[in-house]
Amino acid sequence: MDINLFKFHISKLAKLGDLMSNKTLIIVSHAKDNPDKATIGFTLANASLERGNKTILALMSEGVRLSVRGYADDINEGEPFKPLKELLAGVINNPNGSLYVCKPCFVKRKLSETHVVSSSKFVTGADVVQLLEDGYS
Repeated sequence: MDINLFKFHISKLAKLGDLMSNKTLIIVSHAKDNPDKATIGFTLANASLERGNKTILALMSEGVRLSVRGYADDINEGEPFKPLKELLAGVINNPNGSLYVCKPCFVKRKLSETHVVSSSKFVTGADVVQLLEDGYS
């Protein structure tokens, strides 16, 4: 194989690797209205981070309440699950973790932006669609 053809194949493999990079998007749309479903979403996000994946946890609908400091402190589904407060910390304290909050959902519930947990990022539905198009699955 000539060296230029070899370089071409390596280049294509590198681009394929970029497309297949480990990215996870998890959407949580519940909070205290269904703590079991909220806990499962956060548990999955932490598992994804433990695998070294770039992970976005997007809070939608009632789930946006979990972005308010202190709101998740008393949510604990018990063993074998960790308390939601710990799971939330696992996402926001990991350099590969991101917490996205649906801005329209947040506004609808008349919540205060001054009380959101650090590193939260407000997004819209269009932003989430863009993430999916960019390879988050």
